[in-house]
Amino acid sequence: MRYLSVFASLLMVFLLSACGTAMINEEQDQKVAEVNARLGMGYFQQGRLDDAVVKLKKAIEAEPNFAPAHSTLALVYDRMGLADKAEKHYLKAIDLNPKDGSVYNNYGVFLCRVDRLKEADEYFMKALKVPRYPTPERAYENAGACARRIPDLDKAENYLRQALSRNSKLPVALYNMAEITFAQQRYMSTRAYLERFEEVSKPTPQSLWLGVRAERKLGNEQAAQRYAKLLQTEYPDSIQFKWLLDASQGDHKP
Repeated sequence: MRYLSVFASLLMVFLLSACGTAMINEEQDQKVAEVNARLGMGYFQQGRLDDAVVKLKKAIEAEPNFAPAHSTLALVYDRMGLADKAEKHYLKAIDLNPKDGSVYNNYGVFLCRVDRLKEADEYFMKALKVPRYPTPERAYENAGACARRIPDLDKAENYLRQALSRNSKLPVALYNMAEITFAQQRYMSTRAYLERFEEVSKPTPQSLWLGVRAERKLGNEQAAQRYAKLLQTEYPDSIQFKWLLDASQGDHKP
């Protein structure tokens, strides 16, 4: 009996030691995953996409269920144009952490870009339903931009107004509202949204071309020429400048 007691004690010590070792290994794997995920995000932000992939894969190797590594790797593959791989990791991140609204939002942006517009809207709404989601204005902004592509201008305007009510300086929302109001022939509103857009963002070929057309509709040729000059100076190789030249020659334009 004494030998059995000693054996039981040794077995207990062994089990406790093994349990402690396993816990230490798990903590080490978690640390490796966190460090590599942070490095991967840093490389992604610097545009070093191949390096980001290497670090994020190391994070997932260390901790296969580390959701932040999957969500960041999805963004990297998305930026690289590898849609199948990006979608795989978006869905994995959502499965691992269904309470992360940012992943729903990012996946919605991805779906919109690949023309799965109805699905995109569903994921933007899922982001907004997440309790304490910190940036609902971004989901509304993206949902509005995507709805304009359907096109469903009423839904797009509703979403964009929701976004701007939370943050009045969102450039994507302001530009899309300018496009919507132009389509609705509300040219004074188009001018106002473009002016607000220019306060928070550098003009783009799209915004300058829209400005040319809106000001011509309003009969303000001087303002239209200002937009045209900026388009010529800043974006002479853009398709919008080609449209401007075609318009001056009376050719068809969008």
